[in-house]
Parts: sequence; C-alpha cells; structure tokens
Amino acid sequence: MSHPDDRSQALRVQPPLGPEEVELLAGLAGAGRVVRRLWPGQPGPRSPWVPCARGCCLVVEERVGVDPVTWMRFLVKEVLAPEAREARARTERVGLPGGHRLEGRVLLSGGQRVLAVTGRQVRVRGAEGGDGAGGSRSS
Repeated sequence: MSHPDDRSQALRVQPPLGPEEVELLAGLAGAGRVVRRLWPGQPGPRSPWVPCARGCCLVVEERVGVDPVTWMRFLVKEVLAPEAREARARTERVGLPGGHRLEGRVLLSGGQRVLAVTGRQVRVRGAEGGDGAGGSRSS
C-alpha cells in the first residue's frame, strides 16, 4: 500500500471531494469505519482508490486481482465526473455534485506501469514510456 502522504502515489482532485463523496469512495474501497458501498456497474467488490480525509487526493492501494486503471476509469465516468445522462442522474439522486478533475501520475504493478490522469482522461503506459498493459487508451 502507498503511504497517504506520498504525493507521487496520489492523484489530486479538484475541486476537493465533499464529506459525502469521501464517505462514498471510502465505502467503495471498503476502507475504515465506512460501510461498504456498491455502485451500479462497479468493476469489482472493492475499489483500490482511497480518498484522503480532506478529499483533495486519491491514493491507490494495489490489490491482487484488482486493476486500478479499470477502477479509475469507472470512478471518473460514474462517480467523480459523469457526463452520461444515466450516470449524472445516479450521482444527483444521492446528492453528489460531480464535475471533479483529477491530475497526477501513479506507478502501478511494482513500477511496471504508469497511470496518468488529466481531467477526465485516464491513460496507462509502461514505466519506460512505451505502452504498458492496457495500452494508452483514454476514457
């Protein structure tokens, strides 16, 4: 697991997440005292992305069999910055504002891949600069 104060392993969130969003994302990750949440279409039982208490960043907890890239694409499209009508309606029903932008790069798979997020764009590359597993597809 990455240390929460290691900003090289965190993605910045703007504007910061509100308390309800921090609680929801922590619940999707099964983190802390928060009740585990389920969200329609989520890619697995637990997200590897854990929000900091202030809501200004997301830190990845690498887990066996869990793809942080797939989860990040899901979180951007469905929770943090939904654009599709159905996804926006879901977030509005639970009182989430959406409209977040993410920025940063995180080393994954023991340093073999780099996840880069800019706004709503999620890309993954090999740490050497070439395409890694998953190519350089964006969402």
